[in-house]
Amino acid sequence: MSAPAPARPVPPLGMVTGVPIEVDRISRSFGSVRALHEVSLTVAPGEIVALLGPSGSGKSTLLRICAGLDEPTTGDLRFDGTSQLGLPPHRRDVSMVFQHFALYPHKSALDNLTLALRYGRGLSKPAAVARAQETLAMLGIADLADRRPTQMSGGQRQRVAIGRALATRARVILLDEPMSGLDAQLRVELRVEIVGLLRSLGTTALFVTHDQAEAMAVGDRVAVLGEGRLQQIGTPDEIYDRPATRFVASFVGSPPMNVWDGQWHDGRLHADGFAVPAPAGATAFGVRPEHLTLHVGTADVGTADVGTAGVGVPGQPGRLGGTGGSAELRLSGEVVVSERLGAERTVHVRTGAGVLAVRVDAALVLAPGVPVLLRAPTSALTYFTPDGDRLGHP
Repeated sequence: MSAPAPARPVPPLGMVTGVPIEVDRISRSFGSVRALHEVSLTVAPGEIVALLGPSGSGKSTLLRICAGLDEPTTGDLRFDGTSQLGLPPHRRDVSMVFQHFALYPHKSALDNLTLALRYGRGLSKPAAVARAQETLAMLGIADLADRRPTQMSGGQRQRVAIGRALATRARVILLDEPMSGLDAQLRVELRVEIVGLLRSLGTTALFVTHDQAEAMAVGDRVAVLGEGRLQQIGTPDEIYDRPATRFVASFVGSPPMNVWDGQWHDGRLHADGFAVPAPAGATAFGVRPEHLTLHVGTADVGTADVGTAGVGVPGQPGRLGGTGGSAELRLSGEVVVSERLGAERTVHVRTGAGVLAVRVDAALVLAPGVPVLLRAPTSALTYFTPDGDRLGHP
């Protein structure tokens, strides 16, 4: 059986020109369930965008639509300005890396790549073998050429699966949680390799993951999906430092932002555990764990209007202090648990506003039950509307 004619010539290593991707108000429904709700985003040529979200957020559905394995209910998908709706996968110039490798178990690593090039790209057998060998060498796994998947480790199998996608030199590469089955150390190693290879090839890539550390490391930009909606798209720094919605704030970060609900009146947001200045319309506010400072026991924190009675007493309300035009949030409570994470610790503190997380230096060792005072400047607070949208500072 002869190989089919390729959709386009296969360029040599390092000569791929990625194409722009336009997702235009795409929705996808499965009966009464809406998996995607008018999602719109644009990916620049050669850009890597990580699609981040919890299970059921719609990220894999969007990837399948881009691959041609599914069709949207409404909306359009364009590669390089041309609609892809109705085009089968092999006419879209895309390659896909699956979560579970999807290698032919009875074929060697070299044969798995060669078949993709012969019947996916229409190369002759000698050209396909040469390209496959070149790709395996590029990935540092030339020694696996004659091994079958059952003779490889999970990391080796996934490298071969990635190599099969890269070998085609497609202008769009789609990766569907390609490292979810690997151990933590191998995931870090492999994601560094993947990013380096994608950048060296110049292909446009969409990388689906539910692991935020992975998304932040891989993506030039990160698109956060939740409940089928695009919550925010931006650089990793924008997503973390300026979350557009409460969903993003509560999902991104390890641990994520501490968020409290309250009632707004007289220019402040009030609840049992706190009262802070807030813009009109705010019904919640949040603060990142690293923006809180922790003081142990009843130590003097340099602000007389706090009062020693409210310092280090579990369940005391948070209050505002400071002099002149400055103000800060203060919450007293007690340590619930302290987790060692490398050079830092995450301390979980029970306060009148609930349990919250604060990030401290690992040298600070705190036992459960120790009374503490937490402080944060109001400039570090983020405010949200009833719909979960971010508000500006008062």
